[in-house]
Amino acid sequence: MKNNKDYTKIIKAIANENRKDIIYLLYNSKERMCVNEISSAIGISQSLTSHQLKHLESINLIEGERVGQTICYHYCKNDISKRTIKVINALIN
Repeated sequence: MKNNKDYTKIIKAIANENRKDIIYLLYNSKERMCVNEISSAIGISQSLTSHQLKHLESINLIEGERVGQTICYHYCKNDISKRTIKVINALIN
């Protein structure tokens, strides 16, 4: 990792169960997912889902793309997201 800030980003992202679930869901999804699909899949409100998505997007773990009035999200394939999913997989297994 480049610096301690990267470690902090990963720890904060996976410390929240909802964010961890969103990361894992988008990582395993073959298609982009909209807020309502994500909230239904992990069982939280759309408002809370949107809040968590904004946080994950701000640290470059996911990306959102506007499609009309809807924003659909997908998992980023960058250094920090790859390291984050490794940590999540280690925790799950």
